[in-house]
Amino acid sequence: MTRLYKYFMSIKVILDADVIADFYKDNRTGIFRVTFEFFKELSKSRIIETSYAHLSLFNNETTTKEVDDFFAENSINIKGANNRIKRKFLPFRKEKLFRYFYNKMGIFNYKNIHFENVLKEADVFHSFYFPINDEIRKYPSLKKVVTIHDLIPILFPDLHFTSDLIKKIIASIGKDGYAICVSENTKRDLLKYAPHLNSDRVFVNLLAASESLFYVCKDEEKFNLIKEKYNLPDKYFLSVGTLEPRKNVDFVIRTFLKVIKENGIDDLGLVLVGAKGWDYDKIFNEYNNAQELKDKIIITGRVPDEDLASLYSHAHSFYYMSLYEGFGLPPLEAMQCGIATVTSNTSSLPEVVGDSGIMLNPKDETALSQTMLNLYLNESLREEYAKKGLERSKLFSWEKSVNELVTIYEKINNS
Repeated sequence: MTRLYKYFMSIKVILDADVIADFYKDNRTGIFRVTFEFFKELSKSRIIETSYAHLSLFNNETTTKEVDDFFAENSINIKGANNRIKRKFLPFRKEKLFRYFYNKMGIFNYKNIHFENVLKEADVFHSFYFPINDEIRKYPSLKKVVTIHDLIPILFPDLHFTSDLIKKIIASIGKDGYAICVSENTKRDLLKYAPHLNSDRVFVNLLAASESLFYVCKDEEKFNLIKEKYNLPDKYFLSVGTLEPRKNVDFVIRTFLKVIKENGIDDLGLVLVGAKGWDYDKIFNEYNNAQELKDKIIITGRVPDEDLASLYSHAHSFYYMSLYEGFGLPPLEAMQCGIATVTSNTSSLPEVVGDSGIMLNPKDETALSQTMLNLYLNESLREEYAKKGLERSKLFSWEKSVNELVTIYEKINNS
C-alpha cells in the first residue's frame, strides 16, 4: 500500500532547458542530443511532474521548429517554470566584445520572469549542463542536481579550452547539491578532482543512442542518394566525431594511409563525419600530406541526422580512437547500426563497448594497422564483431536511462 501511494505522489522536477535552447540546428552536439532525449522520455513519465526552465541566460535566438513543436505538443505534460521576455533593442548584441560587456554588466537580450509558485512547489531542479543558477539558490527546499558529462577540459587543458566553465559547473554543486555522471569513469574523475563532494550524492546514469536515428538501415535506394551526395566509395572505413585534437583523428588518417599504401589496397576509403572543432589544423595537415592518396579520404563535415543511419550501416567498419571520453556516443551508435567497431581502451569507452568491439591503445599505430588489415581481409571477423556490437547495443535505451534517472530522483527526493 505504501509503495502504491508513493507512485500517486509524483515528484515535481524542473529541468533546465538552456542546453536545448542554446544550440542551433546545424550545431547539435552530443550534449544537446542527450538532453533532448531525456526531455522527450521524461514527458511520458507518470511518476515525474515536469516543468522546464531557461535560467542561465547564456545565449539567445537559437530555438528551432523541432524544439518549439516538442514543447507545444507536450505543454500539458511539461509546463514552464519561467518565461523569457526579449528586449526590443540591445545594440550590437551579437558582436563578441559587446556580448562580453553585456554579460559582465548583467545585461541580457532576454529577461527571465520566474513563476514563484512553480519554483516553491517543486522538489528537484536538474541542470543537464550549465552551473546551478543563483536564482535557484533562493529556494532552499529545492534539491539541486547537475549532470557532469566529463572533466576533459580540466584533465587535458591542452586538448580543450572550457576548463573555467567545467570548474564553475562542479563548484555550483556545493555541499548540499547532487551530481549525476554519465559513466562510472566520470564519477571517479569527479570525486578525484572534488574529494569534498559526498560520494553518496553522486550518481551514475548511463546514456543511450536514439533508436529512431540509429538503426540497421539496408535501404539501398536511400544509400545510393547519400553515396552520391557525399561522393562515397563502395567500401569505406568510417569515423564520426568533432574534428578536434582529443578525437585523435589525425592518428586514424595516418594509420589508414599506411595500411592501404603498404598493402596495395585501392578499393577502400576513409570517411570522416563531423564538424570542425577546436584546433583542427593537425587533421587537415594529415589530409593535405596524403598527396596522391588524398582522394581516398572523404571529409563530409557535419551531416543531417536523417543521413546518419545509412552512413553508419553501409560502412565497412567504424573507428573511434579518442584519447578520452565522458561516455562516447558514436561507438554505441555504430554498434546499434550493426557495424564492426574499433575504439580506444581508455576512460569510459570500455563501459560502452565491453568485449563487443576491438579496443586498442589510442597511440599504438602497429595495433591499429593490424586491426584495420585484419578486418579488411577477414570478412567473418568483421561480421562477428558487427553481430556482437548489435547485441551489446540492446543493453542501452533511452527508456532504460530515464527509468534509472527517475529512480535517482526518488533517492534524492527522499534523502
